[in-house]
Order: sequence, then C-alpha cells, then structure tokens
Amino acid sequence: MNRILGLFLLATVALAPAAMAQTAAQSQGKAERRDAIFLRFPEMAQRYWENTETNAASHKVVAVPMPRQCAFVYADSYSKGQMSESEVQQLAVSNCNRKLAELGPLGENYSVDCRCQVVISDEHYVVPRNTLPTESYGPVSIFYRDPTGNVARLNGLARYGALIGRDRSVTFSVDNPRGERVCEGTFTNDGPANGRFSMSCFGGKFGSNGTYQSKTGSPNDHIIARGHTGQGQPVSMVIGLPAQLAGGLYGGI
Repeated sequence: MNRILGLFLLATVALAPAAMAQTAAQSQGKAERRDAIFLRFPEMAQRYWENTETNAASHKVVAVPMPRQCAFVYADSYSKGQMSESEVQQLAVSNCNRKLAELGPLGENYSVDCRCQVVISDEHYVVPRNTLPTESYGPVSIFYRDPTGNVARLNGLARYGALIGRDRSVTFSVDNPRGERVCEGTFTNDGPANGRFSMSCFGGKFGSNGTYQSKTGSPNDHIIARGHTGQGQPVSMVIGLPAQLAGGLYGGI
C-alpha cells in the first residue's frame, strides 16, 4: 500500500508542472471583438472578426510592439494552405518588425526597447492581459515657437482614448521619454476624422488650441493637430510617427 501511495505521489508531482503550464496558458483569456486592441486598430478588427476569407483561416495571429506603450503599429497574419500556427506567428512578428523599422528610430520618443511579439494567436491571448494597453499609445512630437521665436520640439509618447472620431470627447496626455507627465488635453470631434483640440503643458505654463485630423497611412496612421498658443505662436502636434519622421513631414511651422 505504501509503495502504491508513493508511486501515486511521484506521478502527481511529475504532472504538476505540465498542468500548471497549461493552466497559465489558458488563464491569458479569450480575445473578444470589443477588446481595446481591436478598438485601437479597426481595420485589423474587421479582418479578424468580419472578413469572410480571413475569419475562416485555420490560424489567426496578431503581433504588436511591446511593452504596451510601444503598441502603435501591428501586423496580423492568417494561414494559407498548410501553414502551421508557429509559421503564422513568425510571419506576424517579421511583418511587425519590418513596419516598425520603416518608421525610423524610436530613441527620441521612448526610453524602453520596443520589440514586436505575438499577443493573440487563434483567438487567445498569449501574453498576460494586464500587460496589454487598455488605451491607445503612440510616439508624439510637439513643435512650437519659444518666446524668442525659435522652433522648439517636445518628444515623448501620448496616451489617449481608442475611439477618437466616435466618442464626442477624448482626453489625452503626453509623457516625455523619462516617463514624466508634461501635457494634458482633450480632442473634441466634429467628424469621423477631424475636430478640435486643447492642451496645457508644463503645469499651465504653455497651452494651445486648434484643430486636428486623423490621417490613414502615409506611411502610418497618425494624428496631426495644428493650432496656436495664447500668445498667437504656431503649434503642431503629431501622434503616431517617431520624432525624425514627424519632424521631416510636419516640423516646419
């Protein structure tokens, strides 16, 4: 009897790590259509949940740059022919890294190393849900004229509501690369892809108002806001493009 009991205990101990690993994998949870990541990327949501061809794929994978503040681009891959789940995952990560590299260096906006990884595979999260963004993030650059008339630039990252253009009013904030909060503001939509903004920076020492547009592609979805300070000096804010690219496209205020 003791020998049988001992063998039973050994088997239980041997199986425990596998059972724990399986439980841990399942605990990440099932992806849902209204999850924040799909609200952030509506085109991806349409392909993942609604498009007849991609929705019927045997393997569906989403990759984004992590940690969460880096998730401003994505790549979604779907199996073709006899592709395995791991092959689709590798393709998604490769495509995501390519998109990220094409936008240019991120060092002026981020102090963390942004790396693409699989976050959803076959409708299940493969990373802990609490590591994913519950709001939208993106690199930001603010161009303005200082009191002497010279063009100054503030780089960092922005955090804002996922439903700009659908919600009437969406708040946003800007952190510098050190993670310090430097600006807060509001987007108020007048249409699906445009509206007005206001923001206050550096404890109220610098503020501006103006209009914004949401731009698709060219080369990445982004928001461009233009306005003036209280002293009438011009201000431009670009969310969704790294600093060098934003400066090349919109830095000449």
